[in-house]
Amino acid sequence: MRVLITGGAGHVGKPICEKFVRNGWDVHVIDLAPDPLIDGVSYAHCDILDFAALSRQVEGRDAIVHLAAIPSTMTHPNSSLFNINVAGTYNVFEAAERAGIKRIAQASSINAFGGYWGCDDRQFEYFPLDEDHPLHTTDAYSFSKQLVEEIAAYYQRRSGIDSISFRLPAVWNDAVIAQRKLRKSLVERRQQLEAFRQIPPAEQKADVAQARARVLDLRARRVLEYDAVRAGEFDRDSQEDWLFKAWFFDRFNYWAFIHTDDSTQAFEKAITADFQGAQALFVNSDLNYLNYDSEALLSIFFPDVSRRSKAIQGADALVNIDRARELIGFGPTVRQL
Repeated sequence: MRVLITGGAGHVGKPICEKFVRNGWDVHVIDLAPDPLIDGVSYAHCDILDFAALSRQVEGRDAIVHLAAIPSTMTHPNSSLFNINVAGTYNVFEAAERAGIKRIAQASSINAFGGYWGCDDRQFEYFPLDEDHPLHTTDAYSFSKQLVEEIAAYYQRRSGIDSISFRLPAVWNDAVIAQRKLRKSLVERRQQLEAFRQIPPAEQKADVAQARARVLDLRARRVLEYDAVRAGEFDRDSQEDWLFKAWFFDRFNYWAFIHTDDSTQAFEKAITADFQGAQALFVNSDLNYLNYDSEALLSIFFPDVSRRSKAIQGADALVNIDRARELIGFGPTVRQL
């Protein structure tokens, strides 16, 4: 198997490269970052916006893993982000079509669904969320990921390229978990939630209303976008109110995560599994990353959403991965932090 990996020098790409090499595959990486220096991997510095250069790198490959993208609204102006993510993805699929490649696995995002970077409070029809739920994107990054899924569908109709667009949530490895002291912070958050649930319901409701109003005001001001970040309009590290932080950040990513062991598993199966079409799939742990009662989280942070697409028990994830299980045999091996 001769595989091209765009953006293969990054956090998600390096373990994929290493696994593919262990499989005995011919792995070629293109990136704008320095050579990742992975044994058995060839490397070329290549910009996916340079179609001629990209086409040369694609030639002779059997499949593509497309990871190259700008991953947030904070680091680039919206126009640059959109151009790189959308035009770059179009170039990858166009080059694949011309080279006769029929299998692509790409990184979409849980945000193709709308959420973390958005500037409003979207409405939900049910939990757990799944691929059938309507999308609601209000920021350039999320919209770009919505459109890369449409690009994949276009090239399946046009030239029969089968693809999977993985709606990845936060992707963590052991080093990131340790560096950010995530296990300690999650213990603290569970304790805060337990204490909050002990106060009278009227106080809970008032505290939530106050946090929600503050969060939505800041999001309406687009404080997570490049211009606001450069202007210093919002310092997330200075926020001490746990309920505000839970509302501003955790609620908008649905407490979903995936370990790099499992993102690697997903991309490997996307290359080798027997499927057809252009598929968008959620892949994540089947437990929420707090390892906390999910219905309790919903009662605090989504009290108006009563419909359940399937029964939720214990710390079950609020993002349903059944379709990935059925289509490619995905199953998380790292379920808790």
